[in-house]
Amino acid sequence: MDTVKVETICREIIKPSTPTPNDIRTLQLSFMDQIVAPVYAVAFLFYTKDDLISQEQTSQTLRTSLSKTLTKFHPFAGRVNGFTIDSSDEGAVFVDARVQCTLSNFLRDPDMKSLQQLLPVEAAETNSAWPLLLVQATYFKCGGMAIGIGICHKLGDAAALSYFIQFWAATARGESDSMANPDFSFTKLYPPANEVIKIAGEDQLGKRKIVTKRFVFVASKIEELKKKVASDAVPRPTRVQSLTSLIWKNVVAASTDTIREKVLYQANNLRSKIPTLLSENLMGNPLYSTLTLNGKGMESVEIVKELQKRNEELSHLIQHEEGSSGLTISSKLLGAMADTKFSYELYDMHVVTSWCKIPLYKTCFGWGYPVWFTGNVSPILEDVTVLIDCKDGQGVEAWVTLPQEEMLRFEKSTTLLYFASPNPRYLLSKM
Repeated sequence: MDTVKVETICREIIKPSTPTPNDIRTLQLSFMDQIVAPVYAVAFLFYTKDDLISQEQTSQTLRTSLSKTLTKFHPFAGRVNGFTIDSSDEGAVFVDARVQCTLSNFLRDPDMKSLQQLLPVEAAETNSAWPLLLVQATYFKCGGMAIGIGICHKLGDAAALSYFIQFWAATARGESDSMANPDFSFTKLYPPANEVIKIAGEDQLGKRKIVTKRFVFVASKIEELKKKVASDAVPRPTRVQSLTSLIWKNVVAASTDTIREKVLYQANNLRSKIPTLLSENLMGNPLYSTLTLNGKGMESVEIVKELQKRNEELSHLIQHEEGSSGLTISSKLLGAMADTKFSYELYDMHVVTSWCKIPLYKTCFGWGYPVWFTGNVSPILEDVTVLIDCKDGQGVEAWVTLPQEEMLRFEKSTTLLYFASPNPRYLLSKM
């Protein structure tokens, strides 16, 4: 679709409803928080019109509940200060906006350029001390709405973003007591950040023109793919393993880089893998990064085997974590990552990240559940694939970002198109 024109109705700064106490105003970032890209982790949630609540009431509910939520998520209203977060109560950016098209028309051909208009990212572009939380409520001509939410990636990954959104929605419903307060122990797993760390060749990113496209895999096609890539070594590959193998195989085939070796970069969420140390309400980036090498011509079955090896290696690193201190586990994980050469000079890295099983389809602020949600980062990074559950919980949407010339080759792959539908219209169940 043509990029939509979004009109800002009003913009304001939302601060915590009560001031942040001085003794918790400064939070130390971890090593992992420091090295993540300077982007926002973003989610877009779409709702059909609720005749029982006006747009004015909706926006007031969002503002009031956000202010209350920020008393628990006080760093989100602060600013980055070197290697720390200063919970300065400077506030989050909140925008009301409208667009002159219906929700169904917007979803007829959803694209990332249009989605990016549903978040006030220009607030960061025009502010040297960029806000750590951006929110935009956009109203469609039909009465439907989209809520765009972005948090500074240094504050948290997709799981942290999801927990914040669920907490905020519970607060809007008057049910925040049902949620555990967020844990801002950023250095619980990894040591404090104390120096500027850059990945070799990182300064060359963003030089190429990139394109982001959406590919949808329905449940039946995923099951067929899982059977195709299964082997004696991995008899029951997961949805994510199967889709990652297919997408990466085609990314490699489409690559125009004849010098660097193509590698797959994945960041594993460690919360559920080390539950005695890391809680689901932990903010920050408790991640473990891996690289999987790949030569041209490597088949999907072999890729799945390599992905399974990475999982087994991680399990081996943390299998003796019972009773171990965070420092012990951290040393093992950091040692393993140090042995991996994360270099854009050596490797042409493609990131595949999974948002599958993140429960944002359950986000109810008081006017029902979203009819669709999607997520990514902003600004969009090159060479990244984001996997997100379809509403049925079985299918998967893949948002693939590649250099333009590589996307032209990728999207024509017959093996990819056998399993995927390129950007099908999203059909609303009701209006």
